[in-house]
Amino acid sequence: MPVKVGVRLKHTRMLMGMSLKEVASKAGVTEGYLSKVENDVSQPSFATLHRIVQVLGINISALFASAEKGESNVYVVRKDERGILPTGHRRTGNRVTLEMLVPSGPEFLLQASIHVIAPKGGSDEKISHKGQEFGFVLEGRLKLLVEDSAHVLETGDSFYFDSELGHRYVNDTDVTTRVLWVNTPPTF
Repeated sequence: MPVKVGVRLKHTRMLMGMSLKEVASKAGVTEGYLSKVENDVSQPSFATLHRIVQVLGINISALFASAEKGESNVYVVRKDERGILPTGHRRTGNRVTLEMLVPSGPEFLLQASIHVIAPKGGSDEKISHKGQEFGFVLEGRLKLLVEDSAHVLETGDSFYFDSELGHRYVNDTDVTTRVLWVNTPPTF
């Protein structure tokens, strides 16, 4: 079931005592657009959602409920119970869906998800943040852009880079690409 992030974003904004106008201005979006996001009328792109949560002082994983810890201190997230977050719009070509694999919360040191990138989709602008990233292409092809370099990765290829470098990615094919993506610390 896709996560409805709007109400969680609005709740966080209100807890912080920030106005819609203030958050919109700092995130580089219009007040009307942020209102649509908060009311789950519009889905932000991955980069826009990243800017909004940074303004709110949280990360994307905070939008997901944590899994329960079992008796053996092992957390299990079942395939049919993991959080799914669609981002962007098909018509703008930046459609990416995140399938969360690790519970969220301050006690977790990394975040792992599967990025499902629609044909001709990807992240629409470079982002940067503290940390490091690792990825493994499960299927399809990914064009990874880090600073001024481009790397084409095929199924079975992996990558690793410093997250403070500006980065984005594109699926420039006609088939869906799936990438296992790990961040530490959990900035998303």
